[in-house]
Amino acid sequence: MEASNGAQSAGDQGRRRRKPSTGFPVLDLGEAASVLARASQHGWEHTVAEIAGYMGHATTNSGAFRAKLAALRDYGLVSGRGESLEITQAGRTIAVPETEDERLAALQEAFANTVFGPVYQESVKGSPISIDSIGRRAVNRLGVAPGSQGQFGEVFARSASAAGLAETTGDGKVTLVAKPQARSADSENPGSVDRRPGENPPAPGHPSSRPALKPVLDQHWPFPDGEVALTVTIARPLSAADFASIGAVVAQIEKLVVGLTGGDTDA
Repeated sequence: MEASNGAQSAGDQGRRRRKPSTGFPVLDLGEAASVLARASQHGWEHTVAEIAGYMGHATTNSGAFRAKLAALRDYGLVSGRGESLEITQAGRTIAVPETEDERLAALQEAFANTVFGPVYQESVKGSPISIDSIGRRAVNRLGVAPGSQGQFGEVFARSASAAGLAETTGDGKVTLVAKPQARSADSENPGSVDRRPGENPPAPGHPSSRPALKPVLDQHWPFPDGEVALTVTIARPLSAADFASIGAVVAQIEKLVVGLTGGDTDA
């Protein structure tokens, strides 16, 4: 009896230690762009059933379709609640861009809106890396479910390639490329920015010399009556310790979303 109780206690502790896994888009950006292109031929506002049709699904009740629709939301390409959806400005730019540069910029923004963004920021650029290792990093540092390791790596690689941020070699590896930084006329001639003739640029460490802060993580968890958002803005790449901390925060946020959703249902 004591052994049985001990085994039961260990099982309970194991269940308590398990944390919700971190979600990620299951629809890669290239596929998402194709869906938007088909939908844009019929306007910018659609029903959920119409979006399902553009994805090749006959029903809106399947888990596969719901996961793909969640991916469009994660990328920030559709918005709306209930049965009515609208393609966002970013989605419209991807579907019907004025220039290819404009389209790539919108794709890169969509890519950065998801958990893919931090993984890209932290990964080495310019050298081939294993797609499988990208999946392992997501599991170990961001809390992605181990069973989704392979899928994460594949969707990440295809999405990065669609956004112009990677080149695939077909041998299970991908080479990430640095995102081009837009340069204005002022940035090319820093001595001319709000300074008198002959005035030197600010010394390193001066507030005006610090790099502009940019979001490196912007993840959203929508639920019927609202959404929870997590944004990290920083001027340096995130470290391994940062990713570990983010993973813990994400796990708590997902618990919060489950509680909020359950509260809505009980009401």
